[in-house]
Amino acid sequence: MKKYSIIFMVLVLIISGLPMTALATEPAIEVEPSYERPDLVVVSGNSVTTEAGDSFDLEIELKNTGDVTARDITATLSSDSSGMVYTDKDAYDEIKSISSGKKDEVNFDIEVADKAPNGSYSLELDIVYYNSSNEKYELSKTIYIRVLAKDSPDLIITRTDIMPSSQVNPGDQVIVGFEIENTGDGLAKDIRVSLPELSKETFYLTSGTSNKRIDEIRSGKKGYVYFELTAAASLSYGNYELEVDLNYKNDENVENDSKEYFSINILKSDPKAAKLIIKNIVYPTGTLYKNQQVKLTFEVENIGPTPALDIEINAKSQDESGLVSKTLGQAKYDALNPGETLSFQFLFITTEGGETKNYPIDITVDYTDEFVDPDLRDSLLRTIGIFLYNRDTSGDNISTPKLIIDRYDFSPSIVKAGENFQMNLSFFNTNQSKSVKNIKIFLTAEEETDSGSVFTPVNSSNTFYIDSIAPKGKVDKVITMYTIPDAKAKTYTLTANFEYEDSAANTYTAEELIGVPVVQQSKLDLGEIVYQPEAYIGQQTPISIEFYNTGKVTLYNLMVKLEGDFQSENGQYFVGNFNSGANDFYEGYVIPQESGQLEGNLVFTFEDSTGQEQEIKEPFSLNVVEMPPMEFPDGEIPDMEEPSLMSKVMKFLIPGLILIAVIIGVILFRKKRAKKHEKDLEIDE
Repeated sequence: MKKYSIIFMVLVLIISGLPMTALATEPAIEVEPSYERPDLVVVSGNSVTTEAGDSFDLEIELKNTGDVTARDITATLSSDSSGMVYTDKDAYDEIKSISSGKKDEVNFDIEVADKAPNGSYSLELDIVYYNSSNEKYELSKTIYIRVLAKDSPDLIITRTDIMPSSQVNPGDQVIVGFEIENTGDGLAKDIRVSLPELSKETFYLTSGTSNKRIDEIRSGKKGYVYFELTAAASLSYGNYELEVDLNYKNDENVENDSKEYFSINILKSDPKAAKLIIKNIVYPTGTLYKNQQVKLTFEVENIGPTPALDIEINAKSQDESGLVSKTLGQAKYDALNPGETLSFQFLFITTEGGETKNYPIDITVDYTDEFVDPDLRDSLLRTIGIFLYNRDTSGDNISTPKLIIDRYDFSPSIVKAGENFQMNLSFFNTNQSKSVKNIKIFLTAEEETDSGSVFTPVNSSNTFYIDSIAPKGKVDKVITMYTIPDAKAKTYTLTANFEYEDSAANTYTAEELIGVPVVQQSKLDLGEIVYQPEAYIGQQTPISIEFYNTGKVTLYNLMVKLEGDFQSENGQYFVGNFNSGANDFYEGYVIPQESGQLEGNLVFTFEDSTGQEQEIKEPFSLNVVEMPPMEFPDGEIPDMEEPSLMSKVMKFLIPGLILIAVIIGVILFRKKRAKKHEKDLEIDE
C-alpha cells in the first residue's frame, strides 16, 4: 500500500482542484475566476482646476466594470505632501454596494491654502471593497488638483493652428501657430515659447528658430506665435505628439514653467508609391481692378521613388462672376519620373462687373502610379485668393462688409464621442475699408439625439460677442465643446449665425456652416490574468484571461499573443472583428527553458474605428525552478527486481482505474462548482 500512497495523494489533490505541484511545494492560492470579481474604476473627478484660497466639494465617480456586485466600499483621501491642498474634514467616505455596470460617487471637502503657488498638487485616493465571498480588493488612484495662485499669471494655449491641415504627408511643410491666453490675474512678461522635441527624424524647422518670444500678455489678453516646420520624408504613418514649453515671469520676476502638447497626423502612404507636391506658387497678392490680367505660376515635383502616372493639373476660379480663365485651365501628362519637376502657367482676367471681394482659385493635381488601383487616385489641393476692387460696383459693395469664417479646425483633430474638444474659429471681415462692430455669433446644431444636442458648450454658452473687426481683419475664437457619448460616428453640421453692424449702425445677418467629424472611441477591457506564479523548466504553465469590448464600435483584426523569452503553445489567438458588447477567453501555455525570474506580456492588438492600430500589454512574472525529484516514504527505494506477472497486470490496471476515478471526480467537482456559481449569481441579482 505504501507503494501507491503517492498515487492516492495525487488523486485527492486533483479532485480537490489543487495543482499537481502541491506535492513538492507549498499549496498554491487558487486564483479567483474573473466572473466572480468586481472591478471598480475611477471615471470622473481625477483632475480639477481651482484657485488659491478656494474650498470645494470633490466628487469622484466610481464605476463597477466587473461582473458581480462590489460591496462594503470604503474610500480615503490623503492631503498633498506640501500641505497646500488638503482635506477639510474627515477624509473618508463609504458606499454600501455598486452593482455590475453601475456608478456611484464618494465626496470629500477640499481646502486650498491662500498662499498656494501655481502648480499641480496630488492627492492619493485609496479604495477597498469586497465581493459576496468577502474577498478583498484594492484600488489606488492619484487625484490631481491644478491651482492658480492669486494675482499671478497663468498662460495656456487656447488654440493650435496647423496649416494647411493637421493631417500631412511625409516631406510636407506645415505652419504651426499657437494662441496663448493669460487666464490668471497678474501680468505675464518675458514669455518664451519653444518646441524642444524637434529633430531631423520627425519634424524640423523649415526656417526661423525653435524659440519665440512675446514681451508680455496682460490678464485676460492673448498673444500669438508660429513655427514653420517640415515633416521628415521618412516618417511612418500615425499620430505624432509634440511638446510646447512655456516659460514666463510675473511682476516680481518669479519664473513659471508649463508644458502643453499638440498632435500632427502623418497620413499612411505606400513607401513605393509616387508622391507629388505643389511648390513655388507665384500670383499677385495686391489689389487688382477690373479687366486686369492675373498670372499664376507653380511647379509640381515628384519626390517619390516611382513614376507618377496619368497626371491631371487644374487651375480653376471658384467664382467666375469676377475672375475667369484666359487660357485653358487644365493640363495632362502621361508620367513624371522621380526627381523631375513640371512648371505651369495659367492666366486669368478680372471681369467688368465683378464685385469688390476676394476670388479664390483652386489648384488641383490628380495622379496615380503602378502600385495603386487606377480608380483610387491621389489628389492635391491648394487654394489662393485674388482680391478685386471694382470702382463701378463699389458704391454698394464697399460699404457692405461681409463677415465669414475663413478657417476652422479642431483640437484634437479627431473629435471623440463622450469627450471635450476645442473648436478653433477664425472670423474674417472681407471688406477692405469698413469695420464691423457689435458682432453677435451663436451656434446651432441641425441634428439632435434622444439625449439632446450632440454638442454642448463647456463652461460657456453657445453665444459669444466680438466688439469689432477692422477692414481685412481677423479675430480668432476658441470654444470648448462636449460631444455626447452616444453620438453616432459621422460628420455633423454646426451653423454659426452672425448678427453685426457697420460703422453707420446698419445691421446685417449671415450664417456659415461648420462640419464636425465625430468618431466613437474603441474600448477593450481586460479581466485579471490567471496563472500560477511558480513554473518548472520544460513544463507547460497556462496563462489565461477574459476580455470584453465595452466600447460602442467594433474592434477590427483583434489579435492576442504571448510575448517573452520563452517557448509557447497556443501562443497567439486571432479573434478577428470583435463586436461591441462581446466577450471572449484566451488561454496559452508558457514553456520556460531556464530557472530564474521570467517576465512576459499578454499583448492585444487591434484597429480602431479610425483605422489606427492600438496595442495593450498586460505583464506577468513567473518564478521558474527545476522539477523536484520524487520522494519516497521513510526513505524506502522501490524494489528494482523483475516484476511478476501479477505486478505487470497491476501496473496497467491500477493507473487505468485511477484515471477513471479522476475523470469522475473532476466531473462531479465541476458540476458542484457550477451550481454554487449559479446560486451566487441569483444572490447578486
